[in-house]
Amino acid sequence: MHTDGACGPEGAGAGIVLKSPEGEEYTFALQFSFPVTNNEAKYEALLSGMRVVKYLEVKELSVYVDSQLVANQFNEIFEAHDESMQKYLKLVQELAVDFDLFQITQVSRTLNKKADALSKLAALTFNHFKKEIWVEEVKVKFIEEDSVSAAVEEEEQSWMTPIVEFLSKGTLPIDSTEVRKIKMKAPMYLLDKGVIYRKSFLGPHLRCLNPP
Repeated sequence: MHTDGACGPEGAGAGIVLKSPEGEEYTFALQFSFPVTNNEAKYEALLSGMRVVKYLEVKELSVYVDSQLVANQFNEIFEAHDESMQKYLKLVQELAVDFDLFQITQVSRTLNKKADALSKLAALTFNHFKKEIWVEEVKVKFIEEDSVSAAVEEEEQSWMTPIVEFLSKGTLPIDSTEVRKIKMKAPMYLLDKGVIYRKSFLGPHLRCLNPP
């Protein structure tokens, strides 16, 4: 998992890139609705990514960040003196315990360029994102949250139907390209008593509705 956070005059956001051992890639963008420092944005990105991975039931996770502070605080090379950094570090340590293997490695920005680009775009606008990138608005900081509410989103029936068929019956289309797309998207959805929800990694699941 590669993560990065960015903040600037126009806003703040995070980018998350997940890569499976088989080479499948998932990309996420988060836009923060609260003011953060640059270091807080990087911690928010890391914690968001860790929650995403927990929902996907991953047990072994290698994290790559370009933040020297985040990596070295977790690896006990740097001490967290600031109160907010202490809170963020504690949350990361608590979530890390849920994995059988968890490690954070600092890499150069060049090797973290996808997450870096996503975080900067999320801080500015969503207009450039493709449909395959999952976007959520984060309303409160991790260190301040009690619960996070989420609005219902509408999804198009044309691409929802194959996912429902796969989740309910294991049915897949003949086209190999479409099969790969459905298998990548399916883990992001939950089918409960015939109702499909898009999993929200930072709050309640989102019920999917047909266009009016």
